[in-house]
This record gives sequence, structure tokens and C-alpha cells, in this order.
Amino acid sequence: MRARIETEAFGDSSNQSIFMVSGWAMPKEVMRSFALRLSQRFYVVVANLPGISLDEQWISRSRIGPNYDIAALSEQLIEVAPREAWWIGWSLGGMVSAYVAARRSSRVLGLITLSSSPSFIKRENWEDAMAVEDFDAFAALVEQSPEEGLKRFVMLQAKGADNERALIKQLQAFLPVKTLSRPALIGGLRLLKSLDVRREWSLLDLPNLHLLGGKDALVSSKSLEQQADVNPLQQCVVLSNCAHQSFLEDEETCARHIENFIDANNT
Repeated sequence: MRARIETEAFGDSSNQSIFMVSGWAMPKEVMRSFALRLSQRFYVVVANLPGISLDEQWISRSRIGPNYDIAALSEQLIEVAPREAWWIGWSLGGMVSAYVAARRSSRVLGLITLSSSPSFIKRENWEDAMAVEDFDAFAALVEQSPEEGLKRFVMLQAKGADNERALIKQLQAFLPVKTLSRPALIGGLRLLKSLDVRREWSLLDLPNLHLLGGKDALVSSKSLEQQADVNPLQQCVVLSNCAHQSFLEDEETCARHIENFIDANNT
């Protein structure tokens, strides 16, 4: 049976494993340089979210529609992840990884999120997030014109970065233009709007590190302050000069934080 999730592996498989999950609409290639850096010490497997790929053959061979039900998506990721691994998730990938870490902790050594929070949109008792009206307007743009929606998304990701123009150009090169899947984009947005993993976040019984960008226009670095006291195993680091993709903006600092965190929590 064909796997629903596309992955790519780096490094020596005898090393301790890291499983990386990319964010909404962005293929795993955006994390490749970061994965290669971490593969100096770890075996790194990078996963796409369903229906997101730069591989035209992968898309053409796939006969399975992208499934963004959180329970089904979790099982699809577990299926392709190393049996015991540190899970690293970026943005939506971080929210999904938190869900897996809380509910299937036997498969996860520890959780690391990049530019992620328990809820992407504002909710009761969760104000430092995107307004529902703004999210719905963006979702409507994606549904009407996916290409324009992706361009807008790239600009939002790079907003506030020190090298904003260069980062926009870099991110645009990763957009799945030729392999664009409208159902995957819309399904991912529906999940992003509905997903609220505050409870899972508080119940994590394994080490968890959260790297946030101080200049992030999509995920407020203040958001996790509301979660600061709910989990004694939680650590948060704000990278003051980064926007939404710290692993691209300051790869070495991100890698060192992750290596130090894993080293400190290996038993």
C-alpha cells in the first residue's frame, strides 16, 4: 500500500532519530538544509503534510486524497516516523506533533516546535493569536485563488525578518506551484482553524521545547506565556531577531538549541 505521507531521510540510521513535520502548504524541501545540519549527529526523517509535494511523480502516482482529520493524520505520520524519535514540528506541523506527543507518547522521545502554538486563532482565554475574521479572509483567498493565497502566505511568513526580501525569494522557490493541490491547502486550513491542543500541551509528560520568533507576524511569541505554568517539562526560547522560519533565518542557533535540549534530556 502506498504511504500517504512523503518523507526524506538524512544521516546514519544507527544514530538517534529526529522526525520533522513541515508546515501548512510548505514542502519538506524548505527544511532540507536544517535537516542536513542536524543529520551531522542524528538520523533525520522529514515529512510533508498530506498532498503537499514538489515531486510531480509522487502526486501523479497518488490515488489517495489528502486527509486532514487530526486522528487519521496522526496515524499517517506515526506510520512513517522512526519508532522512537524526537519530533520536531514547524507551525501547523508543530501543533500536530504536540497532539501526537500527548496521545502516543510511547512513540515520541520529546517534542520540539518551531513557530507554533496550541491554537493558531483567537479563542476564549487565548487572545495573542490571529483573529478569526482575518483567518477566514485568507482562507477565502486561498479557495478563490490558491496561487495568490500562497504568495500572500510567503509575505506573511517573511514579514519582520531582517532579510525580508531575500527570505521571500527563498520561500517562493519552495512553493508547490506545479504540484498544487487545492484539497490539501483547504484541508490544511480547516485543520489549522479547528485545532486547539492546549489540553494536549498541558498534559505532555515528556520534555518539550518551543522555539519562537520575536518578529513572527503569524505566531505571537507571547502566546506561550499563557501556557508557561501548565507543564513543568516545558521550555520556551524566543529568538528575538527571527520571524516565522527561524530554522532558515538562524539555522545554527536553532540547531544548537535543539542539540543542547536533546543532550540535556537524554537518559
